[in-house]
Amino acid sequence: MVDLHQTEPGLPPDHPWLLLSRWGIAWRSALGAIVAGLCVVLVITLFGLLGDSPMPQTTLNLVWFGIPQLLVMIATAAVLGPWLRRFYPFGQALLFSGIALAAAFVLAILVEAANRLLDPSTGGVGVFLVLFFAGFPYFLTGAIGYGLAIWSVTPRGRRVFWTLLAGVILLFAGCWIAAQLTAG
Repeated sequence: MVDLHQTEPGLPPDHPWLLLSRWGIAWRSALGAIVAGLCVVLVITLFGLLGDSPMPQTTLNLVWFGIPQLLVMIATAAVLGPWLRRFYPFGQALLFSGIALAAAFVLAILVEAANRLLDPSTGGVGVFLVLFFAGFPYFLTGAIGYGLAIWSVTPRGRRVFWTLLAGVILLFAGCWIAAQLTAG
């Protein structure tokens, strides 16, 4: 259970995560979210390739849905990162992800309201509805990405994290190139 009135840090006093600035927390969280998000897109692409009608290009385009998500997560980490440090890492990841998801829902409602005010005749699926169905993957991406960010500041975690980031980006680029070649 998450203790919201925790009096001592959830990490050892000499842990490198406790020494980071809010921007250090934000960019590490962004890279962690990129790793987790690209892994989700690659898994969806793999299942799409194994299905009846493979459409790798469509599933690879899910990355564009992740850009607003990434911006919300960067802002959440920059604003709340120093406050979250006092919790245990698992609690930090869950709180971060839940708050980022709530912020995304608020922004989706505002974007939807602005779209309806500017053009009342707009129909179809709104941003809020898309986020409603993508909320759970969004939450998981944030929680896993923030956990990776906390882990990435340790010496062993840094080596594994940068290798994982490079591997996921190369694998995604390879899938993207393969999808472009097969589509053309």
